[in-house]
Amino acid sequence: MDGQDQGNPAAEVVVAVGDCSSEDAHAVLDLLERSFPAEVGVGGAAHGGQAPTVWWATVDAAKPAEPAGRQAGPVRLKDAVSVTLQGGPRAVERVQAALAGHFTVETTGAVSGDQEREIGLRVRS
Repeated sequence: MDGQDQGNPAAEVVVAVGDCSSEDAHAVLDLLERSFPAEVGVGGAAHGGQAPTVWWATVDAAKPAEPAGRQAGPVRLKDAVSVTLQGGPRAVERVQAALAGHFTVETTGAVSGDQEREIGLRVRS
């Protein structure tokens, strides 16, 4: 059944990372790139003043995360990071599970619709 999600917009998850340093944002996004190889499209950073305030990427989570994300060793964050996941419910669950496999993840809020879910997370090492 997982193969049916491939190429499906419901498998795409927009990941927004904020309230953190550039290094911590890139650590989270790099982890997702390794966990969902060839499926990630890094978007960029939204600027609020002089420095980026939100970094984002689009992840195709049609399949569960690959264990390749663990090969580079543990990922350490300097501080807690705010992460928002938005997409199809199954895909959001997969990305959340990939983050939970590497970090302590606390849910800060969630909104669910018929075909889309948005969840706020606080992620820390």
